[in-house]
Amino acid sequence: MRISRRYLYLTLFVILAVAAWTFFWFRIAGEVRTRTDAWIAEQAAQGVEVTYGDMQVNGYPYRIEVTIADLAAEGLPRGGAFTVPEVTVLSLPWNPRLIVGSLAGETRFRWTDERGAAQSGTYAATSTGFSIAFEDGQAARFALSGDAPIVTATTLQGPLSAKVFEVHARRLAGGATPEGEGAAGDTAPTAPLLGEVAVDGTDVHLPANVRSPLGPLVEKIGYTVGLTGHIPTGRIPAPGPGRRIEDMAAEWARDGGTIELSRAETRWGPLNLTLTGSFSIDALNRPIGAISGRIGGLEPLIDGAVAEGRLRENQARGIKQALNALGFIAKDKEGRVPVSVTVQDGRVSVGPVPVGEVKPLF
Repeated sequence: MRISRRYLYLTLFVILAVAAWTFFWFRIAGEVRTRTDAWIAEQAAQGVEVTYGDMQVNGYPYRIEVTIADLAAEGLPRGGAFTVPEVTVLSLPWNPRLIVGSLAGETRFRWTDERGAAQSGTYAATSTGFSIAFEDGQAARFALSGDAPIVTATTLQGPLSAKVFEVHARRLAGGATPEGEGAAGDTAPTAPLLGEVAVDGTDVHLPANVRSPLGPLVEKIGYTVGLTGHIPTGRIPAPGPGRRIEDMAAEWARDGGTIELSRAETRWGPLNLTLTGSFSIDALNRPIGAISGRIGGLEPLIDGAVAEGRLRENQARGIKQALNALGFIAKDKEGRVPVSVTVQDGRVSVGPVPVGEVKPLF
């Protein structure tokens, strides 16, 4: 009899647990629709119209799986709009701070360029996945990965495609420049990063209107860029009435803001480079900074710059001589030589050789 009661109690416990979890799951599923509609109303109040054709909430009992068909948005900046045939978002009820999802079908988008002309484009891939991690109610990390993505646009003469393309971004705390750090030769950021973005791609095929002496195929790209400086709100402000972008950039630079290039890897035809650097703008809104690393196969770019009139023959000859001299004493196993580029007072120098000038950005 005691054994029978134990089984009875265990059965009742399991039934109650399943009933409680079922109630909890369907409550969360119901909140998905409510919060989605509330968010759409918030966007409408800001002039952005978001619509969708159908929403299905599935995944019981282990996850929340939301599938949205025909997601569209109108009224984005610069006349922007997009439509996505299908978006799927997954979340675990016990870990709502992380969501993962995917896009399906051909995404269409349009915008208005600087001349006021209407432009449009498409994005499609064998598969596209994304994830967003939240901290303190704000997005802290974002990742996007496309397998065999293809982008077309009215501004491109032909498609832009890749074997794999990935974007990773993270929000960081930032802060003031620590005293005693940032010594000469130190490649670390001079202040904690506010945020960082990494872009990676393999077998990137460029459209026909992107002409380069290196050819149309970029075998590999990998860039990681961080932002430092003081932003009172913790978010990058957008230009608007009474706030010119040049004034915002100048204030950011005066407060010690920099753009930190912690990784730049490119394999493009004969070009093979790995670089790091740091940049900002000076009082005249001109780029200022330095970059260093190793590079090989630079000669076709130098010849192309001469052909386009961006370098003089004597400048190109001086750069090649300096690279050849370095190659005799410091060439690595991949045939690359050390290189350093500085931008200061409006002048660009490769090592000690002046090669050109830069104009104010604004």
